[in-house]
Amino acid sequence: MKAFNIQKILIPIDFSETSILAIEHAGFTAQLFKAELILLHVIEKHWEQFSIIAPELRISTPSELTNTIEKKLSEVVADIQKKYGVKSTHVTSTGTIFNEILAVSKEHKADLVIMGTHGTSGVVEFFIGSNTFKMVTQSECPIISVQAHAKKLGFTNILLPIDDSAHSRQKVNHAIVLAKHFASKIHILGLADSNEEIARKKFEIKLDQIEEYIKKCNLPFSRKTVEGKNQSKTSYDYAKSVNADLIVIMTDQDEAITGRFMGTYAQQIINHSKIPVLTIQPKEANTPWVHPY
Repeated sequence: MKAFNIQKILIPIDFSETSILAIEHAGFTAQLFKAELILLHVIEKHWEQFSIIAPELRISTPSELTNTIEKKLSEVVADIQKKYGVKSTHVTSTGTIFNEILAVSKEHKADLVIMGTHGTSGVVEFFIGSNTFKMVTQSECPIISVQAHAKKLGFTNILLPIDDSAHSRQKVNHAIVLAKHFASKIHILGLADSNEEIARKKFEIKLDQIEEYIKKCNLPFSRKTVEGKNQSKTSYDYAKSVNADLIVIMTDQDEAITGRFMGTYAQQIINHSKIPVLTIQPKEANTPWVHPY
């Protein structure tokens, strides 16, 4: 597994408040990493819905819509290049939103996707799902999802929740790379799921190894182990207590079903967190760690 490096950032944009905010996060990140930005707008079959998102624009035909979008994207690209001094391009495609985002991210070999999410709750959360959640479960590259509350750019405190799943440590490199560039403090949160002495000792050894790895990278950190049935709530509550501005998770971090509509750890964090979330797809379980520098 190669070290995490950000050279190309893809930003899906529908001109909503959260997608514009995602562009700001991406521009700031690209500036630090000297990365290139790729803005993507997907025109769905029901293109007339665009007038709901941008009612100030009067659009009557599909070709007029495409021209209008291309013009707006060009304006956004020019603005982001002027503001952050980074190379930026834009792409317009037609189809299903998350399928197109996946296809374009692969075609352009994006290292990171930054996208806005509106969050959701209740029955809709578990039976419909958002484009963001579909993306994080299928995308090969990491995704940072941001809600409208995440106005602050950059990451000062990164929460690194570690459970006992096979892939949980794979996100350590990602946290370290971001912490190096953003001058962040990493907060290790051990999510213990057993009180059994041997299992608990093995888990603490795992945390010891992660702590030592972060020390070698000369990064500030904190460490705490907690217990709780609802690990997503435990993680989010702790994130708020340390003023975290990024939570780093794996897509396979599942917790036991403890309620009728209880979803996966990743889904709950993405849907409910007002703090930006970096989601990473796991690689093979026996994949060794790779030092990011």
